[in-house]
Amino acid sequence: MNRAREWAKAPDFANDPEHRATVRRSTARDKQHYLQSGLTEIECRGCHAWVMVKKYSSFHTSVQWNPEARTRCGALQQARREGRNSAAVATCQHLSATIDYGVAEGIIPAQSPETDPDGYW
Repeated sequence: MNRAREWAKAPDFANDPEHRATVRRSTARDKQHYLQSGLTEIECRGCHAWVMVKKYSSFHTSVQWNPEARTRCGALQQARREGRNSAAVATCQHLSATIDYGVAEGIIPAQSPETDPDGYW
């Protein structure tokens, strides 16, 4: 018995096309909600990279980086030069200041709304 071929993190529902379609729709909705919905595009005042930002609270911020922004960011460049994993760099001081400014100016909502505009939760 080859367990490596039988094991998966989640079932694929190959024998149940209706359930498989439901899971795919739910996955697409999750992806849209967490990676795109409610995000605000903002330009870093340090390197002028554009990223997508969402504040969930005063302590929780989601930043969606794109390839160009990852290339432009000085903090990420420095981490790579030092041989560190740039994915482990939470953000840079310039982007943090830009986000704080965006919240203070009302460009970025300070926190998630009480009700989800997507009707997700």
